[in-house]
Amino acid sequence: MVKISGGEITNDFYALGTPDFPAYLLKGKQPVLFDAGMTFMGPRYLDDLKASLGGPQMLAFLLLTHSHFDHSGAAPFLKRNIPGLKVAASRLAGEIFKRPNAIKLIQSLSQGMEEKFRDEIGERDVSFQGLDLDRTFEDGDIVELEDGTTIQVISTPGHTRDAVSYYIPRLKALVVGEAVGGVDRESAIRPVFLSSYEDYLASLEKLRSLDIKILLFGHHYFVIEDAQEMIVRGIESTRAFAQRIEEELDAAGGDQEAVVQKIFNEDRRERNSTGMEDRPMLLNLTAQVKAIGGRKNRG
Repeated sequence: MVKISGGEITNDFYALGTPDFPAYLLKGKQPVLFDAGMTFMGPRYLDDLKASLGGPQMLAFLLLTHSHFDHSGAAPFLKRNIPGLKVAASRLAGEIFKRPNAIKLIQSLSQGMEEKFRDEIGERDVSFQGLDLDRTFEDGDIVELEDGTTIQVISTPGHTRDAVSYYIPRLKALVVGEAVGGVDRESAIRPVFLSSYEDYLASLEKLRSLDIKILLFGHHYFVIEDAQEMIVRGIESTRAFAQRIEEELDAAGGDQEAVVQKIFNEDRRERNSTGMEDRPMLLNLTAQVKAIGGRKNRG
């Protein structure tokens, strides 16, 4: 069952923020927040943490799935405003958060929304100036909470090289960021293999082996009850989208830019099947077409 990401998911899990940029809160003796949306969302998360926990200072950990601006942008704001908050992500993400070019890209992609929501942000500093992690993860690492709850770190590259997913065995819940793609406006799974098609499929197969009851997407939705089936659908849609790109590349004589524009016009302009802003969608499509184009060139 697909549901909008907002409010109570279970007695333990809540979706904070907005469906576009949900941050998932695992309550308990040491509350954990998964992901931190865009920069402008920082004050909203802070308010929601106050309402959910009685005070944002109760939050113990912020675990990030990957380094993209719409999943980590508000992390520095939360770290500045919650004393003692421990922020963690993969080792590769930690390296990216320190790179000047990555910081500039996050700032650039965040600027429009910061300006749009300037009245709500007010004088608060939501800027992204880099991020120092308190802990970095490798595949198979475990986060152990004081109440006995464990969180398994699973390396799931493909969307990005630095992506990880988080599995909570006690709840059979899986936080995937965009490792399984996203659910679009037509209720289809839209894959987002930006760094590697092969890695993306391999990550999906790894997640397929887990016992999952709750699947928490990085944007808009979560799935409860038939979560396992969504992984299978993710695999099928990934292969289908790769085939679509291959066919378009053949028809366009290998012109990757022409294929990007064609798919963008069909999916964004004509069908409006995705709620993504134009620039991020074009960046994503460019990376996906390049990934498949490189695969075809290798034979």
